[in-house]
Amino acid sequence: MAIDSHSVMLGARLRQRVKQNSWDLDAVLPIDYAISPDIFDRVPREVYTNFCNLLSRDVYSEGDSQPLYDYILTRRDEMSSEFLVMLNLWLKDELKHYQALRRTYHCIAGVSFAEMNRQFADRIHEIEPIKLVLADEFTLLVTMMFDEIGSVYSYRRDLWEYYRHFGAAIQKIGHHLVKDEGMHFSNAAELLLTHHQHRFGEVQELLERISGLEKSLQKYHQTFFLDHVQEQYRFPPQFNSVLIQLILARLGLVQQPDRVELQSLWQWVPTGSRLVPIFAEGHVDI
Repeated sequence: MAIDSHSVMLGARLRQRVKQNSWDLDAVLPIDYAISPDIFDRVPREVYTNFCNLLSRDVYSEGDSQPLYDYILTRRDEMSSEFLVMLNLWLKDELKHYQALRRTYHCIAGVSFAEMNRQFADRIHEIEPIKLVLADEFTLLVTMMFDEIGSVYSYRRDLWEYYRHFGAAIQKIGHHLVKDEGMHFSNAAELLLTHHQHRFGEVQELLERISGLEKSLQKYHQTFFLDHVQEQYRFPPQFNSVLIQLILARLGLVQQPDRVELQSLWQWVPTGSRLVPIFAEGHVDI
């Protein structure tokens, strides 16, 4: 069979620009994995409760990648071949995250896989409220950078507050989540740098509009993008502005934020508090 020369060249270009973190979920966290009872004995009760609440959201928002992907594919004729190849790798990772978090949720909270299936089947995915971020390939890539780098720092905070308490396997899942989301951020940047530099004058204003949309949403609309609206109070007020500077820096448009600013994105704790509870309006007082 003759090999399509265009496909060969496309594959070679993508290997240079698009990276994927390769890891085996079954090797890290087998489906029948059980956490040692002595670990549960050592974990503070509020850490356990808050982690269960966090997982009850994160499991499903990772699974929301599938309906977002399905929507984008209805417009595949508008998208470049490289974007579609990258998107396929992105979906593969996000669905692995869905399975990884299902296993994590099951072995920590005891929720059955059948119950998770039922809850996910009941979700309603509303595209209309986030139409702004789905305008075209350029907008999708900028939004992906914003969303994925937000996830990098969100998962870093989750590692610090929760994953590290539940043993090496659970902690390793958290590390892979951070690494995968960082690669998605970088992959989107590479495609923007390769195909869309002529629109870089629009990037900062678009990022400000995306940030404004996220802050204005009354809820998460179960469409993967802008899912951080669920937990904005866990992060410092400057969270989005630092993310925007980080994105612009990755595209070569401004200077990188300093180390202290970046650390604040995941190490921030409100004054007078020791952690931010997942489902509470207030803070946990010392």
